[in-house]
Amino acid sequence: MLWNKLQRWGYRRHPKKSKTWVNQKYWGTISNDNWVFMAQEDNYLPKHALTPIVRHVKVKESRSPYDGDLIYWSTRMGKHPVLTNQKARLLKRQKGKCSHCGLTFRDEDLLEKHHIIPRSIGGNNTDDNLELLHLHCHDVRHGSTVKTSHELDAHPW
Repeated sequence: MLWNKLQRWGYRRHPKKSKTWVNQKYWGTISNDNWVFMAQEDNYLPKHALTPIVRHVKVKESRSPYDGDLIYWSTRMGKHPVLTNQKARLLKRQKGKCSHCGLTFRDEDLLEKHHIIPRSIGGNNTDDNLELLHLHCHDVRHGSTVKTSHELDAHPW
């Protein structure tokens, strides 16, 4: 069907030329594949058969994008309108689980990004240096490294 439409387009575009001329101008051979629509050797329309097949995971019957299940849709699709792209990627990489306590994130949980190597000592903001934690797990993780008030007074800067 597409082949017919392209061929008719060529005939309409060049009404004074013969069909043989139009076919020689717009159709060519690449490797062993004849009748490929092309402008030049390196600029051609690939055939549908060359498109890779992408399999999709079925949506669970009780799920809907509008049910508010942020965690399910973010881990499934890797994106959600409420989450940032980076948090969605981290959530998918961690399979929806907190890296501190190992529990699965729920809809009502607050998600925090944690820098594995702190930015203050040269860590960066890339996905390799980040992990998602529950809000309370993030507090626990940083609670062990919080300086006491007398340690802060010792260093006035």
